[in-house]
Amino acid sequence: QQSGCAGAAERGVAAMAALVRAMRELLPLSVFLLAFWWSRRQFYMRGVTYRPTVVPMWKERIFKSCFYFGLLGSVDALLRKSGQLLAHWGITVGPGSDRSATLLRLLFLHAPFVLWAITGPLNPRGHTRDDHGWSSSATKSPLWKWLSVYVFKHTRIVLSEEWRSLSIEERNRWIDRHYVIGMHPHGLLPLGAILNGLTWAGGGLRGITASGAELPEPENPGVLLHQRWFRQMKLRAAVASGACGLFPGFYEMFTKLGAFECTKPFIRDRLREGKDIAIFPGGAQESEFAIPGRYVCCVSKHKGFVRLALEEHKDILPMWTFGDEAILPQSASPPRFVRTLQRFFKEACGLLVPPAFGGLPRFPPLTLITGVPVSLEDLWPEALGGPVSDAAVDEGHRRYIEAQRKLFDANKGLVPGGHADAVIEFL
Repeated sequence: QQSGCAGAAERGVAAMAALVRAMRELLPLSVFLLAFWWSRRQFYMRGVTYRPTVVPMWKERIFKSCFYFGLLGSVDALLRKSGQLLAHWGITVGPGSDRSATLLRLLFLHAPFVLWAITGPLNPRGHTRDDHGWSSSATKSPLWKWLSVYVFKHTRIVLSEEWRSLSIEERNRWIDRHYVIGMHPHGLLPLGAILNGLTWAGGGLRGITASGAELPEPENPGVLLHQRWFRQMKLRAAVASGACGLFPGFYEMFTKLGAFECTKPFIRDRLREGKDIAIFPGGAQESEFAIPGRYVCCVSKHKGFVRLALEEHKDILPMWTFGDEAILPQSASPPRFVRTLQRFFKEACGLLVPPAFGGLPRFPPLTLITGVPVSLEDLWPEALGGPVSDAAVDEGHRRYIEAQRKLFDANKGLVPGGHADAVIEFL
């Protein structure tokens, strides 16, 4: 009888140990998935386009802390299971004891990541709600030049040919204004827009058109990026907070280049500070069409950026980057389960993940074309920030689509990369 009781106790202890191990394996993953589910439900990473109010800073930090706990724990479990599987196959990788392996993961995974998180996105001063992290020296980093020269071979920002038909007086009308900037295409990652628009890799905007024609540049230009043409330009970018605020590398790149969360109050504040704000109206939806040979502009149902420009008494500056559609080709018809995952994560964080690659990465020439601004003055409300009618938004939206069409058709045969027969699609 005593032997039976002892055996039952041992089985109970073993079951409890197994339960603890299972919780150790599943708890981080559960927290990670729960964080994504909560973000999808509450739009924590999608901005007030979807959410009626701005998330309080303390709630944002709690959410990110849970996300990082789940992410780190899941990666740790994956590494442990991978090591056990390799050991089962007789392949020894790393230290021979579990204790040593745990110590290595703490030193080279957990400690660096936690230090990065608490000094970066979890730090009250490290938020991504404005452009305080912008650095002029970061825009001149040798990394961007290296990518331009040795990877893509050609990165350049130029004026659209349409500027040539404007009189000097008409050109001068635009050079000292600030703009809401509509950028297309998004691609999986708009490297051409980043290199040419946010760094000096493209040489900065000057009085040179896509055909190489030189226009007289304004007198007394500024010294910052693009100020040889737009003398007052201080370009920043509003991006999905999931991209600029959650992951190492992306966080540093976007914040140093002046990117911040794409939420209307934050964009409005930057505009009122005299900044020019680039927005990708197509967003992750446009990423689905990152297919060589397709030139998709997902803007037909996206009008919030037009309403914002009208409310803030700004015109819209259209831009298009030839080449961004083809860097990381996506499959035209990914499996159904991939589509389901992409839809879930897009709703949760505003990013197209996991990507459904349809080919190997390509490194085409990247040419950013700067169009003639779309005049909206006659549609502005009387007071700054005042109400804007739907009719005014629809008219401004119509003008923007027409401007993008003209920009595209006027320059497609003048840029390198074989775009002469391209046809732009508005979805």
